[in-house]
Amino acid sequence: KRVLASVEAAGWAPFHYSRGIDGIAEPWRAHILWRYQARNAAKYMQESLQIKTKEPRLAAACSALVLVTWLPETSAPDDLIPSSAVVGKIVERNEEHLAASAAMVQNFLLMLTAHGVGNYWSSGGKFRGKEMFEYLKISTTERLLAAIFVEYPEDQALDSGNKERKPGAQRDNRCQK
Repeated sequence: KRVLASVEAAGWAPFHYSRGIDGIAEPWRAHILWRYQARNAAKYMQESLQIKTKEPRLAAACSALVLVTWLPETSAPDDLIPSSAVVGKIVERNEEHLAASAAMVQNFLLMLTAHGVGNYWSSGGKFRGKEMFEYLKISTTERLLAAIFVEYPEDQALDSGNKERKPGAQRDNRCQK
């Protein structure tokens, strides 16, 4: 409930151009994997793809995983060699789509925090791969912007084997002026 409410509120991030794909105007998508789905994805990553990075461990331990993607625009198929003006417009619109999607991610992180829910933002690492997109049935026309690992406080209490949580690597590198 807290994850869904947070995604819904985060969806009020501004955007300038409708993507109009599948009847959805926003340039982002939030793919939610609940605990059992995240654990299955972790198992697939470890056993089938032989992935040894931290993403499978994070996915196996989280209460939910939200993969936020954005939908870039490309030239029309009949534009074999698009003009520089067309390319410039596509680049400009994609910058807008990416900025709007990043605002959605920030809103989502703030909402989770406001609900007292632990969260960890990752760029997604191995979740970006074609194999994972196919496994999760995410269109390969989408681009992964964020993998948000969510931990409900009550789940942390249940898992007594959890290691002490570490702050993000850049937390102490912020400007103090």
